[in-house]
Amino acid sequence: MNRSQKAAWLIVITTSIALIASGTAITIFYSAFGFPKASAGLGFLGIAGIGGLARIVFKKDKGNVTVDERDNKINKRAALAGFGAAYLFVGLACMTPFFVLGPDASIKVFWLPMIFMIAGVTNFYVHSIAILVQYGKGGKENE
Repeated sequence: MNRSQKAAWLIVITTSIALIASGTAITIFYSAFGFPKASAGLGFLGIAGIGGLARIVFKKDKGNVTVDERDNKINKRAALAGFGAAYLFVGLACMTPFFVLGPDASIKVFWLPMIFMIAGVTNFYVHSIAILVQYGKGGKENE
């Protein structure tokens, strides 16, 4: 398993844990206290930040070839998949209120940084999954 696979696994695991913990907390807080206080459950999304330490935790191997053309191609495809998923999310987040609430409605400015943050998380999450899927297609002899 190379460095980018290890980093992808760390990002997928930490982001999944953060999403599950945050969703559970928001559900529990909403049923007990209502919506304004339920947003405290978003604090669990900070767990996903641990995935950002992957490049520090998994150091480059000294003396060995760390990446080749295949690795670069996989990373490029994964980056495109992450960008496409984030772009799709932003498009849906912007167009859904238009179709649900109508063209004369407005949304609070509070949601704009939330959309930006979720788009970033979507980008990294899909990028990591795409890396794992592409390395998984090659089989163990191609690692």
